Amino acid sequence: MTTFEFSGHRLDLHKGRLQRGGHDVDLRAKSLSLLIYLLENAGRVVGKDELVNAVWPNIAVSDDSLTQCMKDIRKALGPDADGLIRTVLRRGYVIDEDRVRRMGDRDAPATEAGQGARDAPSIAVLPFENLSGDPAQDYFADGMVDEIITALSRMRWLFVIARNSSFAYKGQADGLKRAGAELGVRYLLTGSVRKAGDHVRLTGQLIDQSSGKTIWANRYDGTMADVFDLQDRLAESVVGAIQPSILSAEIERSRRKRPESLAAYDYVLRAFPLTWSLERAQNEEAGTLLDHAIAIEPDYPLALSLLAWCHLQRAGYRWTETPAASREEGLRLAQKGAALSGDDPMVLAVLGAAHSFARDYDVADMHLARARALDPNSAWAWLRSAWLDVYRERPEAAIEKFEHFERLSPRDPMGYMAEIGIGTAHFVAARYDEAVALMQRGLSRQPGAWWGLRLLVTALVHAGRKDEARRVCRRLMENYPGLTIARVGDASPFDAGTSERIASGLREAGLPE
Repeated sequence: MTTFEFSGHRLDLHKGRLQRGGHDVDLRAKSLSLLIYLLENAGRVVGKDELVNAVWPNIAVSDDSLTQCMKDIRKALGPDADGLIRTVLRRGYVIDEDRVRRMGDRDAPATEAGQGARDAPSIAVLPFENLSGDPAQDYFADGMVDEIITALSRMRWLFVIARNSSFAYKGQADGLKRAGAELGVRYLLTGSVRKAGDHVRLTGQLIDQSSGKTIWANRYDGTMADVFDLQDRLAESVVGAIQPSILSAEIERSRRKRPESLAAYDYVLRAFPLTWSLERAQNEEAGTLLDHAIAIEPDYPLALSLLAWCHLQRAGYRWTETPAASREEGLRLAQKGAALSGDDPMVLAVLGAAHSFARDYDVADMHLARARALDPNSAWAWLRSAWLDVYRERPEAAIEKFEHFERLSPRDPMGYMAEIGIGTAHFVAARYDEAVALMQRGLSRQPGAWWGLRLLVTALVHAGRKDEARRVCRRLMENYPGLTIARVGDASPFDAGTSERIASGLREAGLPE
């Protein structure tokens, strides 16, 4: 893999990370791609059309997008990089190749895994193998992985790939080999779970992806009564293998408020993957399981928060005839969960989302910012924070957060929400062609996301593609019988100006008042 060093900066293409003095430099994904392309072509004047085709393939964008990325790059590099990138009038941009040092793997200094490296270590926890002999126990193995990812994610110095991207490799024979290359992490954690009656065996293996060597492996045996202790011991051992000086207090701080009842915990494990589904039936099944958990343990924060999200989804996706009541119940449950566990990032992120839907934007921002501070690796907190910026009509800030979500979880099944979200941010900024392209791409990834059609219809109208907008509007009305402009307005989280633009586009496309 190639590494560039220039003007006091270091850019590692394998990890996609820009650093200055050993510290990460924050740069949006598109801006980083633009910088990489210029570095790879240092010494040559690169035309604007070539840069647009390289960074935004198959997407129609304006010159403003390229100009904004160049501003981002120059701001991120700071005065140390003055003169590194020159604008060549009416031709494009060029990087001074005399100021760039390009290194391959053979040029890179050798270091022990996790020791002496200037950049923060990164890890992906792949789905553990279920050795119980019963496929119905898959949920239990997946639950173990969720808990371990949660513990590791709270280590601020450790970059942890989000759960949804890790689970994209579940059941794939070549998953281990592909994950290392595709996710760009230094370490991979694999393992297995065997649950037989009351007995549980948990194994883990930590692999240095660059060398393929196992740098740590262990096995933990216990009973169901010991299950939380087993999870914590495995997570602590992994962290210790990566950074031996880690304090056990870091693991202690990562622990959620644990349920007293293992039966309630079991219900939550079963409900967890269903909670994020876009299927109405799975949402209802998750709600039933979480109701069972709360009936057993009424003060279980995670169960309350997941059930809150189920109610919020029903309101957002129009899976209920009483969306206002669902939003209120979602907010009530989220507030109760946070009152019981106010330092759990997942609980706070759900509370922030609930306040977003209630249009309490300042309160939502406070909770989501705290969730990101407690767990910088929480892809979901970044996703909800990005949508909040869209609602508050802060399009550039929203795009940055959506792109950060994509870096944390590059293979996330919910990635389509980021693409639709970036498209919506472009709509807020009146960049309608870009809005249409991103919304269409997101909807092509998840055709069942009918809610996105509301935004696509109005973006098409404002982009001057009215015939296409009317065709999409007919699809929208087929999937949402009885939908009206008034109902869309009632659920709109946007300010009056943007809400009116949305309404005018829907009206012109044929949605009834």
